[in-house]
Amino acid sequence: MLRSDDCGDVVVEAAILFPIMIMIFAALVLLAVYLPTRAALQRATQYAATAIATEKSDTWLFFDEKAMTYYWETDKSKLKNVYVALFTSVDNAASRGEEIVIEIEGRGLSSKAGVLSVNCYIVNRFVYKEVVVTAVREFTTPVKMPLIGFPEQITVGATSTAVVVNGDEFVRSIDLAVEFIRYLSEKFDLSDISEAIDSFRRQVSSIMGW
Repeated sequence: MLRSDDCGDVVVEAAILFPIMIMIFAALVLLAVYLPTRAALQRATQYAATAIATEKSDTWLFFDEKAMTYYWETDKSKLKNVYVALFTSVDNAASRGEEIVIEIEGRGLSSKAGVLSVNCYIVNRFVYKEVVVTAVREFTTPVKMPLIGFPEQITVGATSTAVVVNGDEFVRSIDLAVEFIRYLSEKFDLSDISEAIDSFRRQVSSIMGW
């Protein structure tokens, strides 16, 4: 009789499965909070890095984070000369990056709980400028489960980079490539290639206004 009595099986199965179900539930909650926040931070940092790199370039384009568009500065008196721009190229990078990240991330649907910290800096600021924007949001988990080691604080971070465009470097690179290919075409008598290169260079010159 005792061997065929299964009245306590449900209790035993529940005792085994209940902690597993709780862990699965906690993991789903963590993913539901982490993934949207991570996507929002990645989007915001990429916008910020691209906008700052564009503003630091020689394209005279500026980014309006309120309208999410780039615009030309029509008042030329507001534009910095090349010497002032050289020494102030990184002065407002940190504050500008933080402004753009906060504005772009605020447009998303992810949770804004916790503390957001933004770090923006420029690598090789005088030769090959690369803008790096990092955003980290720390917040308390909505579910507290210390018995299973579930963290009470979640840290979500994202980093994006963008290279500052320099038209002079582009022109020099095109000239070097053209001269090298022309040298090869003259050495090996590749007249057709040389004509094609000259045609391409004229088209680029007309587009760039050189």
